[in-house]
Amino acid sequence: MRALLAALLVTLAIPTLAAADKARVDVTTSRLAALKTAARCDDKASPWRPWCVAADFETGTAAELPKGKVLVGMTVELEEGKDAAAALSGKVSLTALAIDADGKVKVTMVKPENKQEEQAVAEAVFNTASVFKGKAATAKLPKELADYFKTLKGAYAATKSGSQWTWSGASAGKLRKVGSFWVAIEVPKASNGIFATILTDAWQ
Repeated sequence: MRALLAALLVTLAIPTLAAADKARVDVTTSRLAALKTAARCDDKASPWRPWCVAADFETGTAAELPKGKVLVGMTVELEEGKDAAAALSGKVSLTALAIDADGKVKVTMVKPENKQEEQAVAEAVFNTASVFKGKAATAKLPKELADYFKTLKGAYAATKSGSQWTWSGASAGKLRKVGSFWVAIEVPKASNGIFATILTDAWQ
């Protein structure tokens, strides 16, 4: 009887897990499509064009991880049912992705706690965006932020799966290289949106 019950539980779990995976795929697809529209990717003069790199996530590849490095970039939070264009104006964070020598990864978003930190983050976002726009070769970061990023370490084992790297943490994460940059997509367990991050190792 116990064996039968165990088999039944396993059978029931399979469609549940499959449904969860499908929900993550669907929310990623819908939110990236919304991002592409909001960033006006058809307009070469759009000020939001750096986000088109993230919108093109599905075209990326599982290139060799830049192990032992910390990548720096920007994250936008894209919730289901909410305006993606408004998110580009109000829900963008300075972000770092630590990749340890053993391949463990961790995404860290910087949350400023005072005016001085807000100014430092704003400067870092502006300079990083210049790299994504092709207007600068390297993003110059305020010293306190650069020093902080250098201390970050990975925490989750990244596994190569098809055309991307994946990991499990507080959110389900996946990483691809799109052109010269890296794009990370994180989907919270609630699957009510995504965090899309564009990243570069060209900073100092």
